[in-house]
Amino acid sequence: MTEILQKTVLLTPQHWGLGHVTRTIPVISYFVNRGWKVLLASSGAGSDLLKKEFPQLAVFELPDYNILYPSKNMYWNMAIQMYKMHRAIILEKFAIRRLCKEHEVDLLISDARLGAAQSKVPCAIITHHLHFPLKLKFFEWCADTWMRFFYLQFNEIWIPDFENEKNLSGSLSHQFKSKKHHYLGPLSRFKRLDIEQKFEVCFMLSGPEPARTKFEDLILEQFPSLQLQSAILIRGKSDIPSIAKIPNLQIISLATSEQLNHIMSASGIIVCRSGYSTLLDLSVIRKKALLIPTPGQPEQEYLGHELHRKKIFYSIDQDNLDLAAQIPLALECSGYTDFQENENLYSILDQRVHEIMKKK
Repeated sequence: MTEILQKTVLLTPQHWGLGHVTRTIPVISYFVNRGWKVLLASSGAGSDLLKKEFPQLAVFELPDYNILYPSKNMYWNMAIQMYKMHRAIILEKFAIRRLCKEHEVDLLISDARLGAAQSKVPCAIITHHLHFPLKLKFFEWCADTWMRFFYLQFNEIWIPDFENEKNLSGSLSHQFKSKKHHYLGPLSRFKRLDIEQKFEVCFMLSGPEPARTKFEDLILEQFPSLQLQSAILIRGKSDIPSIAKIPNLQIISLATSEQLNHIMSASGIIVCRSGYSTLLDLSVIRKKALLIPTPGQPEQEYLGHELHRKKIFYSIDQDNLDLAAQIPLALECSGYTDFQENENLYSILDQRVHEIMKKK
């Protein structure tokens, strides 16, 4: 009788914040449940979260892009960090190549790690960010062309959204088309929970520095004026100094998916960034939110503006944040009502994995 060899998959989520890591969690769970040998690789807090979520799996460290947003001007942010980003892309390509060779990897799945593609291993990239919405069209074309150069090195491009007009990402995922495009539906680690409210407000921090810390400082400064009886602050990083206790505010650094699912579901409203992975989670748990895009990050600014225009969520620039005035306005918005958790994810992934493995 022929022995069926266990296949090995390596998943490499990006760490620009925790969003890329969190949305790969259901994909990681898919491969675990399908009996694959699963290897994980990320960096910084991304690695820490993966170890919390999957303590039974090996987690390798990759070069960190260490992306910062020191300016509100995205063009300047991109210009000063282009060398650092390309250096990280080259380093991660060699690091992932080494992992693939040492562990005889059969399939590679990247989430936004542009240098992950390997010529000798079937590979797919998970991304929703296929278009840069910039005001200057020439720079928009340059940024789009630059990103697509890396995306098209993968065998497939997996998009965590719906393909039809009723979608979550708008032009970010739907303006650029290719034969490599495949839509997975929304990727979220969450389930809809009908549980009793425990927190009036959940403040959820994420994203690169120094924007994360500035956001946290604003929340802590304005918190006393809210006169809340129960609130929680999730700091989104494990390697930062502790802060003094504040009455009626519970503070934690990181939460597992199960913990965060319960915390957000038990909260009256979420105050958070307009990152795409956060929006995927909100689409499942059906919670209202006040969105504050990361300054200088056009993807988040675009999503925040569009959702505000459609009166789905209230979105405000960080410089104009006034929690006492804007939380009530956010509660008047509808939130996501047309989307729910993706019940067909495993059948979609079965098909995609079957097709991509034929390329080996």
